[in-house]
Amino acid sequence: MLRKMKNLPAGESGIVLVFVAIGMLVFCGFAALAVDIGHLQVVRNEIQKAADAGALAGARGLWPDNIDSDNNAYVSIKATPNWPVAQQRAQAVIQSAYNAVDKSAIDLANVTIKAIRWDYKTETFAEDNTNPNGVRVAITIQTDRIKTFFTRVVNYVIPDQSATAIAVMDYVNSVGPGCLPIAINKRFAVKGQSLFINFTPDPLDNGGWFADPPDKASAVTFRDYIDNASCPALEVGEYINLQNGQDTSVLDALADKLAKHDEGYWDTYLPVVNTNQFNQQQPIIAFLPFRITSVSTTGNEKGVTGTVLGTAMAAYGEPGASDSTMDCLLLSAPKLVS
Repeated sequence: MLRKMKNLPAGESGIVLVFVAIGMLVFCGFAALAVDIGHLQVVRNEIQKAADAGALAGARGLWPDNIDSDNNAYVSIKATPNWPVAQQRAQAVIQSAYNAVDKSAIDLANVTIKAIRWDYKTETFAEDNTNPNGVRVAITIQTDRIKTFFTRVVNYVIPDQSATAIAVMDYVNSVGPGCLPIAINKRFAVKGQSLFINFTPDPLDNGGWFADPPDKASAVTFRDYIDNASCPALEVGEYINLQNGQDTSVLDALADKLAKHDEGYWDTYLPVVNTNQFNQQQPIIAFLPFRITSVSTTGNEKGVTGTVLGTAMAAYGEPGASDSTMDCLLLSAPKLVS
């Protein structure tokens, strides 16, 4: 290259060197800019991760800790949302080292945490400190907190980086597959209510069998739901086929399943219907936690004995149920909705 430059007319070799220098500067500049852009994307992801984590922690903090366990613990109380605890949980998670942004803890001065009421139909929210079902987190990181190189050299002002997240934890609108084929009359859906469901048609049935259409309300279907957890996913508003009858084979299947629970009881969830007679089709109005304590398969009094429990958290369930005055409903796990 130098040899060729020596053969150039006088003055032109210097011009080439200038062009080469400019080219190298531009190349290095684009390389540095690419590094800065990549770094900004990492920072944006970190901010969003912190917002998501804070919103989820806040939504979980709305409800008591003792409804949460690997085996779905239940509390015999009517749980109500606790906004101060939710706010504290969200703040703690956002400020944790795990959610650092650009290797620095997030300053709460850059964070806005609000209690909200999420509308599932319109997918909108309103601030609500008295009866929230979710938490909204907004985080903004100012320009001077973000470490960059080339953008500072060329005096390019980076816009503030921000992220928002909304998480809800609410009464379930639907549950996953595997529900037992027993439904409860709303009249008896009271926390602490002890029930003996004898599956014999009465003027006032406290509960009975059910099948999800097009499944037929029959002993074959009920045993399949019990033995193979084959009941499809269920949703509030969905109609189910109700039926009564002391079928020994169904009760035997239920007793066998109960015997496999070392605790001596079986905590589960059941759909609630608003009817006194279990010989018709009715819509599901809610889901409640229920503890089966014994199953009688012989004698004149065949049936299931159990207790309606308080608030509980479902391992699998989608939020979105309508407001209810019932004090024994099933909650979803916290979920991001925005």
